[in-house]
Amino acid sequence: MEDKKSMVKKSAVAKRQKILEGAMKVFTENGFDASSMDHIAQTAGVSKITVYKYFQSKENLFQEIVSDFLLQSDEKKPITYSKTRPIRDQLMDFAMAELYRVKDPIPRGVSKLLASVYLFKPDLVKQTLAGKHFYEDFTIWLEAAKQDGALTFETAALTAQIFYGMMEGCLTWNILLTDGATLPYVEPILAEILDVFLCRYGTQKVKA
Repeated sequence: MEDKKSMVKKSAVAKRQKILEGAMKVFTENGFDASSMDHIAQTAGVSKITVYKYFQSKENLFQEIVSDFLLQSDEKKPITYSKTRPIRDQLMDFAMAELYRVKDPIPRGVSKLLASVYLFKPDLVKQTLAGKHFYEDFTIWLEAAKQDGALTFETAALTAQIFYGMMEGCLTWNILLTDGATLPYVEPILAEILDVFLCRYGTQKVKA
């Protein structure tokens, strides 16, 4: 049987998660500025005092939601380069991790929230994202692919910017701004992005 300390810890973790889920629902439905700690507490089914016990402010809640969101996205990336998997399949994993942020309604709502808060409270977003290196894992993967002879490029940082620039410009922002209406067109556009990238940086000729 679980001891009392373990049960209390589990209860605290569950309550914290409940508050985060409630805050995410309130933020994505009403926007950051129009959301209140009272409404978040009501939605989470806890008291306002309980919310403040776990989170000092609305800004702190926002930061935790974004951190969890980015962590879930990063967990979908392959991170480690594989010499045995096709290079295109590994690139597809990075692409799908990017699309995770906008493909389904809940993560898309968080992405829209992040974009809207950035417009009106850029300092909060900068503080939230401070220390996060979005392309670091991809640049490490690129260097490994180059060392293996699968890719060729001058600098990994620039190559990463090109890849994510194509992803964001052609897919991510379109899906975000149309609230998912352009999702049916993802497959052919994504295939084209991968072909263009591999034509430029791949060492194996891409089949037409």
